[in-house]
Amino acid sequence: MIEPAPPPAPRRGGALRGAGPMRGGDVLSRLGFADVTADEARAAGTMKPGALRGSARGRDLDSLAHTLFLRIYPVIAAVVLLTQVGIAWVNYNDQFRLYTDRANLLASLTAATLARAEGRLNAETARPQLQSLSLDPAFRYAALRDAEGHLVASAGELPRGRNWDLVQVSAELTRAGESPALGSLTVTLSAVELRSNAEKQAMLALGTSLVLMLAFVVTLHANVRGHVLAPLKRLLTAMREVEHKRWATVDLGGAYRASNEIDVITSAFNRMVEGLRTGDEAKLLLQELEAAHTKLEHANRLVIESIGYARRIQASVLPERTALAGAGVDVAVLWEPLHLVGGDYFWLEEIDGLSIVAVADCTGHGVPGAFLTLIVATALDRLLHERGLRSPAEILAGLDQMVRAQLRQDGRGAESDDGLDCGICVWDPKTRTLRFAGAGLALTAITDGQASRIRSGRRGLGYPRTGREALPETDIVIPVVPGATFYLMTDGITDQMGLPAPEAPPRLIGQRAVAEQLLATATLPLSEQVSALEAHLAAYRGGETRRDDMTLVVFRPS
Repeated sequence: MIEPAPPPAPRRGGALRGAGPMRGGDVLSRLGFADVTADEARAAGTMKPGALRGSARGRDLDSLAHTLFLRIYPVIAAVVLLTQVGIAWVNYNDQFRLYTDRANLLASLTAATLARAEGRLNAETARPQLQSLSLDPAFRYAALRDAEGHLVASAGELPRGRNWDLVQVSAELTRAGESPALGSLTVTLSAVELRSNAEKQAMLALGTSLVLMLAFVVTLHANVRGHVLAPLKRLLTAMREVEHKRWATVDLGGAYRASNEIDVITSAFNRMVEGLRTGDEAKLLLQELEAAHTKLEHANRLVIESIGYARRIQASVLPERTALAGAGVDVAVLWEPLHLVGGDYFWLEEIDGLSIVAVADCTGHGVPGAFLTLIVATALDRLLHERGLRSPAEILAGLDQMVRAQLRQDGRGAESDDGLDCGICVWDPKTRTLRFAGAGLALTAITDGQASRIRSGRRGLGYPRTGREALPETDIVIPVVPGATFYLMTDGITDQMGLPAPEAPPRLIGQRAVAEQLLATATLPLSEQVSALEAHLAAYRGGETRRDDMTLVVFRPS
């Protein structure tokens, strides 16, 4: 018999918050396990199977058999019952078909015999043939009618039972070479015995299900108690011992089975107890691990603080976003390093009535790239203010020379192979022309609803020369019509990996897709264009991570 689980103990305080800490014995007491006795506490370190039988008096585990019974038995009983009912239904249909065939055969043979008689149909000649049908145990009634449908003769009693208890068939009386038929013969057989057999089979199916239920309950209860509840009680009692610092293990009796989950758990518990017995070394290792973790946390905090301070320094080197507001140039900027600091840099300045916009993508990202941006910022400041350069092509040439000299990549045997891609635009409001030169960076322009990509040099700046590359020697002069918008961006914008379609393989978004997005939002204010592009890139990436710094400078001369 499956015993009901005891009611749960009331919680102290009525809520988790303010109820106070739960003592170690609360959990086992709620499970129904009383504490071990003093004699059992002094028992040997290893517990034999059954040695503590009765020490764990919990009854909640018995509900496991009850749960398994309620979950499994209805399915098995329903399957068996439906199978038996299906078999009985098939047998009933087969028997009913046989009854119908037998009735057809009796009616056909009798009709053929009556048709061979000479003269018209009459009761005297037909009655013996009809009476012979009563020899069939299932026979109930037979009626012979002439061609006009008048009753000629009958045998048996007209049945008054239910239609599903009867099998009724008809056969015509025809003579060879004559037409129409002389009449018809109707024969009725009883199917009561057939239905009675079907009911017996249904009752047998119900009885089989009940027997199966009893056998299943007994077998399940015995097996769960022997193979699940008893090992769990031994394990829980040993856990109680360990709680009191008595390192008791559970003896598997040499019957360990790797496929048995309880044996696996018990074995893991025994290994844990053995580890606790020799816990001094574990405690020492834990202390060393905690010390190392503390040092690592401290070092990581110093690194993060240093990089955060470096970000403030790098941000202070960047120009103000409103640097060209007085020159009548509307500007919006997206500058998003991959880490706290990055290798992208931009320049905005008005000098001698000219508006200068520059974007640089230095080698790498993070701290190494940030160092290069400081070199680029210093070089640009010297080229624009000390040398007074205003031609984008000349500025690129001077920047290339100064970066290579600063990194000692001008033939002095340095191992560095670093540099940058750069694009420079100079807007002259007097002539309404924009001069552009690029080294690895192109300029995207949207004019009158059309997007175009303006390329200059493909070679980057600062890298050691191989003799095969050439910087742009002249500026590209672009007449600017009112409303024209220009975009300088690093490859961190266009080289983002994502899914172009739900089932398509990942690929880079590319220049064309970015240009289409910019064209779709070209009528919006520049700041909203930048926000829309950033949201579009995030949606395109989905679960993919960014791989590089992102910088975009959008400007629109008035």
